[in-house]
Amino acid sequence: MAVVAVLGVIAVGVIAFNFSDVRNSIGNALDQSVAEEAEMPEEDEELAALADSSSEGEFKVSDEKSDDGLPSERQFADSLHHMTHQKVKATQKWGHLEITDERIEQKYETAKESNYAYREFYMKALEEWMEGDFSNAVQVHNTIWNEQNGNVGKARGFMTPEEEMEYKIRHFD
Repeated sequence: MAVVAVLGVIAVGVIAFNFSDVRNSIGNALDQSVAEEAEMPEEDEELAALADSSSEGEFKVSDEKSDDGLPSERQFADSLHHMTHQKVKATQKWGHLEITDERIEQKYETAKESNYAYREFYMKALEEWMEGDFSNAVQVHNTIWNEQNGNVGKARGFMTPEEEMEYKIRHFD
């Protein structure tokens, strides 16, 4: 009986911690330490304007299924977010999708065929990726991360080539 009581107290503590400001404070402190290790790239103003192009002036995507067989805009944005994890430094990363030329091309074609609210944002980001330029990956990551109300895992710069190779081995090999 005492074991059950101890396990119950531990479970309540873990649940309380996960929903407390302490967890967010720890996450923010970890994000800050990552920021000290990496230099934040300059923001692409055109990409930022495309992300703010809605009538509300903030990036918000829809969960609604499309009638044309394309993924919902939420699913599409999440897949791009998962792709950026291969390039960016962040304390937490949920979801991994390997960046390949074929996947970039497929995402570009999907965006082009879509009527997504942020179609132009996705296409501009992906056009640069098709040219091998991932300098917008932190901005793409954080734009989508902010929309998801992220509080831990903000991208704070780019991984080194060695860190990216480790990441790819860990998640894709």
